Amino acid sequence: MIRESLGSRENYPRIIGQENMFCSAVLIPLVKEKNDWSILFQKRAAGIRQGGEICFPGGRYDSALDTDFRDTAIRETCEEIGVVPEQIKVLGSQGTLVTPMSVVVQPYVGILEIENYEDLEPNREEVDKLFTIPLNWFRENSPSIYDLPVKVHPYSENGKTGERELHFPSHELDLPERYKSPWEGSIPHKIWAYRTSNGILWGITAQILVDMLPLLLE
Repeated sequence: MIRESLGSRENYPRIIGQENMFCSAVLIPLVKEKNDWSILFQKRAAGIRQGGEICFPGGRYDSALDTDFRDTAIRETCEEIGVVPEQIKVLGSQGTLVTPMSVVVQPYVGILEIENYEDLEPNREEVDKLFTIPLNWFRENSPSIYDLPVKVHPYSENGKTGERELHFPSHELDLPERYKSPWEGSIPHKIWAYRTSNGILWGITAQILVDMLPLLLE
């Protein structure tokens, strides 16, 4: 019984603990401009979470609305940039990104079958502006790469009072000494950043892009 159950999942690996993570999907939208391909990006509206940052259209998976992550990517793209599902040709996905901050992102590459992105009417509550970057720009412009240590904090301190708020009872559990103070992961977290004429393209968006570019630039 156990063997059969595990065998049925062998070719469909799941992310352990995914139900406790922020699960989302994005679309990497390709548009044709003057016979060459460009990627459509959006700058987030100032008044929302991570306002002013550059990203792909996308958002949180909603089990009440989406049958899978592909549905999420299409739904959120339509809501944010003003296209309809029939204008999105999804080509596929190359993998799933899980960040140190417990965010799961499923990226899809898709073609927007539109005449001109400037004719789109994005949702201004979420999107400040849309812009494109030619794929060939990424052949000639490499990102900066930064290595950041990732630390686990068993407690936090109030900067004004100096009081500690305990998050993990490492003393009570009688764990080794290293777990009673903040400890670092063994591998640093890499952050990529592109300097574009529309601002800094970085973080999750840049990481997904770096992974997909070898495929897109074939």
